[in-house]
Amino acid sequence: MIEKKRIYTLVTLCIATAVAITIARADQPEFPELMTNARYVELRAKNDSLMMREDSVQRLVAELREEFSHSRDSVANPVDIDKYTSHILTLEEAIFEIRQQRGDVITEINNIEQEYILAHMYSDSHAEEITDSNLADSIATNEPVREIIRSRSLYKNDLFTEALTAEDYAELLVAQAEDEALERLCKEYIDNYNTLLTTVDKYRTTDSEDVADSLFSVYLELKHRAETRSNKIDLSWNHVIDTKYYALGYVLEKANRYDALDASSEAFSQMQQQCSELDGSYASDALMHYAVGRATLLDYEILTAQEFGLIEALDSLQQRRSELNDIEYRHQSVNLERRLFLDYAPIIIGRTNFYNSTNRLPELKVYERGTIYRILLGTFKSKQTMTLFKGVQPLFIDQEEKNRYSYYAGGFATLAEAEEAQLFLKEKGFKRPEICRWCDGVMVNLSQEKDNEEEANEPVASNNRYIVTLECDSISDDMRQLISATTPDKMISRRGQQFAIGTFAERSEADLLMSSLAEHYPDLRVAIVELDLQ
Repeated sequence: MIEKKRIYTLVTLCIATAVAITIARADQPEFPELMTNARYVELRAKNDSLMMREDSVQRLVAELREEFSHSRDSVANPVDIDKYTSHILTLEEAIFEIRQQRGDVITEINNIEQEYILAHMYSDSHAEEITDSNLADSIATNEPVREIIRSRSLYKNDLFTEALTAEDYAELLVAQAEDEALERLCKEYIDNYNTLLTTVDKYRTTDSEDVADSLFSVYLELKHRAETRSNKIDLSWNHVIDTKYYALGYVLEKANRYDALDASSEAFSQMQQQCSELDGSYASDALMHYAVGRATLLDYEILTAQEFGLIEALDSLQQRRSELNDIEYRHQSVNLERRLFLDYAPIIIGRTNFYNSTNRLPELKVYERGTIYRILLGTFKSKQTMTLFKGVQPLFIDQEEKNRYSYYAGGFATLAEAEEAQLFLKEKGFKRPEICRWCDGVMVNLSQEKDNEEEANEPVASNNRYIVTLECDSISDDMRQLISATTPDKMISRRGQQFAIGTFAERSEADLLMSSLAEHYPDLRVAIVELDLQ
């Protein structure tokens, strides 16, 4: 048997480590004797009050979501959208704070109960095992009873306190608290997912860019919350599975209950196989793992309680098993692409006074995302009269940094459409309509770029000249006729032992003459000399 001092150290360590939040407690206390403890009564009352507050806020959140869902088709103002979404998010934060407070309260309640268990755990360091007969005698004589054997909580029985080390038992209590909190965490994930679907549906159907931007921000926040909760579920459930299966397997093996071990091992393998087959099919693998696996774990706990005759714990576990509701985990992944609200519009010719004092010429809108082409009709030092633009619609004005005014027409999704519109405007008498492209808010004048490229590719005029030189004593009449036929009007002059023919402005003309002479007079030494006239 474990000494009382060692038990106190063990329980103290358990209390310090078990920081996870437990779920709502039963209306009737597990230890009626503690109802004489003023602090214990106060804490239970505070827990009940926090539960009522949480329920009230949750109902309000549900009402707001339903109201938003019913009125979403009529809500177009981004301010109204923000009113709903920000209010819901604020209330969800309030629920989180209440649950944090309840966690602290329940931790203190657990501390008091652990101390009570410790005080009644053993009457001395060598207490006998309690049987039904001496339990009745103990009650009749008011002797301390080993109530931990009768605990409705499986892991508060001495089967585990005596079998496990202090560290392992502390870890087990943490896992139990996490297991109790997981159902609440899953509900939060599902509520958040449903809000996410509502937001996505509204985002996809709205015609307002401002409303869409507001809803997309909400979508990103809800997506982040879903990922955060999924990660919490994953960490908690993995810890619960690892810790509980180790503890349950350890006590069964220590007691040589190999049939129970084999049965639980087979059920665990089947559960893992099912989870493996479903991995990647839904929005949250973590939620699916918990939803599929929790019944298998609970059956394992029931089997252990049966093996060791833990009647009170068995009753509690079987009741929970009968009340176990299916958790909907078959949610499809939601990945929302941000919409582009680009105002594409073809160019038409209408009334020259279409834009006037009543229907003012709109300012050019520059979109932060996406690509759009427009036609620049001209840039001026001052604003122009509408008659200048011959009734072109739609038309936009943009005031540049140097206080110059640019006028743009149309809006096109592709360069081909813009080129077609440019040709149309030229046919209507516009001398130089230019194609401009905006990509994620950055404008490039494509027509000017094209002009600059063509100018850069034009051959640069050269001042150089060329002459063809011949090394020979004299030029025959036949040679002169060939030179005259190939390059008419070129002067022939003598330079010592050489004759010079030219000059030529183009190198190609000199090359042609040199080729003709070399073909007819193979022994003649012919060369081209370049003259730099700069």
